[in-house]
Amino acid sequence: MAKFYYNQNNYDKVSYDNPKTKKKETVASSGCGVCSACMTFNNLCGKELYTVSKMAKFSLSHDCRDNSGTNVEKLLTELCKKHKEFSFKITDDEDKLVAHLKKGGIAIANQGDKYNVFSTAGHFVVAYKMNGKNIEVLDPQMYSGKYDAYKRPQRIVKKTSTGCVVSVTQMGKATADRPKAYFLVTYTKPKPKVKAPNIKVGSYILTNERGIYKGVGANSGRKKVKDLTSMGKKYATSKKANDYAYLKAKTPITISETKLASSGNLWAKIPSGWFCVWEKDKNKKFVK
Repeated sequence: MAKFYYNQNNYDKVSYDNPKTKKKETVASSGCGVCSACMTFNNLCGKELYTVSKMAKFSLSHDCRDNSGTNVEKLLTELCKKHKEFSFKITDDEDKLVAHLKKGGIAIANQGDKYNVFSTAGHFVVAYKMNGKNIEVLDPQMYSGKYDAYKRPQRIVKKTSTGCVVSVTQMGKATADRPKAYFLVTYTKPKPKVKAPNIKVGSYILTNERGIYKGVGANSGRKKVKDLTSMGKKYATSKKANDYAYLKAKTPITISETKLASSGNLWAKIPSGWFCVWEKDKNKKFVK
């Protein structure tokens, strides 16, 4: 079962008026897109990034409310602008939908008007995950007996407390009259922030082969073997004077100064020159 599920019927007090009309509307009447976006974003990142009320306000403030409810493409565009760890693609291809779900993505599916699986008219639901060869759907407009009515019992695999499980074929039929059938949403977990280690002045041993430079950063230019101290030449990987200078792993060194480069990497000064002593992206230091 999904960690985050929202039923729009529970939000009849959350205003979701269409700014182009004088009619008073709520999430309960028009917010399947809002609830679907909440379920998608919150389940992907594993926390309640948006409540239904907060998502409704976001949609309204970014002009994503339209006559049929929510312009989901615009809502996702605005959400992904704000939250760079999310992205989305649009497709009408069920094979791409299945591949996306198998990789751990979640999609918002656009039920059309002609073939009733999730609703008698346009309706957004969440394609949450694969259930065997079928798709588990989170329906933001669940009510008692919904999947016992019309021809739905023959069009679903089974009903659940939060929606249903449906075959890929039936999902395709439900969205066939929608030119933008599936919104495939991806979440890329942000890399944890790392802090450069405190490497004090003193004696160390290189744990990896390291290139020697004229200053802090690769742009300062590499030194050649002939530019090294006599001790540096002893531990260089090459004995050719004009080769670029690299010191072997297990070389004993003495650090006299460290500086943080604009790249975020930490550089250290030794008698022979400068080298990168810690790489930010790998969170790895090269001395012990």
